[in-house]
Amino acid sequence: MSITLRQMRAFVEVIASGGFTAAGRKLHLTQSATSLLVRDLEAHLGVQLVDRTTRKISVTDAGSEFLASAQRILADVEQTVSDTQDLVQKRRGHITIATTPLLAATFMPETIAQFQGVHPGISVRLADWPAEQIIRAVEGGDVDLGFGVFPNVEADLKREPMLRHSLGAMVPVAWPMARRRRNLTWADIADQPMIAMAHSSGFRALTDPLFHKAGVSIKPRFEVGHLGTAVGLADAGLGITVVPAYVGALLKSSRTRFRVLHDPVVHRHIELVTRSGRSLSPSASAFRDCLAARCKALQDA
Repeated sequence: MSITLRQMRAFVEVIASGGFTAAGRKLHLTQSATSLLVRDLEAHLGVQLVDRTTRKISVTDAGSEFLASAQRILADVEQTVSDTQDLVQKRRGHITIATTPLLAATFMPETIAQFQGVHPGISVRLADWPAEQIIRAVEGGDVDLGFGVFPNVEADLKREPMLRHSLGAMVPVAWPMARRRRNLTWADIADQPMIAMAHSSGFRALTDPLFHKAGVSIKPRFEVGHLGTAVGLADAGLGITVVPAYVGALLKSSRTRFRVLHDPVVHRHIELVTRSGRSLSPSASAFRDCLAARCKALQDA
């Protein structure tokens, strides 16, 4: 037989209440059941904790020493239970989410603000990293959630599509192409001043074969490392840039217009990635739900 929390709680309450009957009432037990719990505790310890007479009880020297430890253990257990309940009820906790710089600057701030408006006790750490670094951090357990576009990733991760979007062109509004009624194709924009992503980017590796399939090659006017830079140059009327649809929706530029590119229409997904075989904490699960709601709102817009 091992010592139980019920035994310790009964002993502590007997001393606090001054007797077995009073302690039993507080514990919702009979006097005999309360007495049996204390006797079992004494038997396991091999020492008498309480001196009993017909009129009163008194704690022994060994009982006094054990009492302090028992009170501390019970307090620690109660605090641990309370802390865990806070986590389950999302009253406290912390999460780390990693996403790409553009999403970190445009999509994530409002998402975090909405989340913390509902769960103010949960702290959120945001990391704005390239896609490759996000994958490594999720694999290593350094972050709870990864959010972005992860093409050709072979990592053993749980992947959940969150937002489906098409590829298109950001065209300066003053250009006739921005107002053209018919569908815009990959071939249509090939002879225009182009703002392209650098060859080292995964996005360039996606778009070059699409231009090649359309039978054209491009000679970019600018090559940049970030989508936000590409859109900024397009805003200034310096060229056309190919971007995912969500970029136009998030940046809300008034000087460029997003046009879906056809022949072919290419769809991609923003995904949520987490470690395989690991359950999300209550805090991370709540943030995942907030992300899903924001993605749906953006998809439906």
